[in-house]
Amino acid sequence: MTIADDLNRIGNDQLKRRVRAAEAVAWQALNITPNPGETATEALARIRYSAERNHPELLIRLEHSRQEILPLADDCGCDPNSDGYGDDHCESGQGGEYLCARRHLGWVCGTCINKDDDGPSWRPDRHEWPCPTVAALDAGTPEGGGDR
Repeated sequence: MTIADDLNRIGNDQLKRRVRAAEAVAWQALNITPNPGETATEALARIRYSAERNHPELLIRLEHSRQEILPLADDCGCDPNSDGYGDDHCESGQGGEYLCARRHLGWVCGTCINKDDDGPSWRPDRHEWPCPTVAALDAGTPEGGGDR
């Protein structure tokens, strides 16, 4: 067996564990029976409590999801008269600025704020993906809780 084969097997095993965890949480959410007089918010809290207890790494990964960073359309260098320019340049939902989908600056954690402002030049206030929390999960270190 080669090193590549071994790495593929390990990655596949990790993916299988993550899928099983996601399936377990989804199954519970779809099959929960509300307690008498329980509100939807209370039922949701019960589902979340169970997921936090049984599959904490799954929730951490969801909460620390990656976010794509695109350049502003003004700074992208694309020709506004080119074919498909309007399809690849659109207004963002967060501030009204126009973004370029033809260029990709990178990925950052949508949750972690980099208080030292030493993140990537294109988004110094965020941690580049994977963030330290997810990297700890991937490494299986105790502070990340490991990948079960």
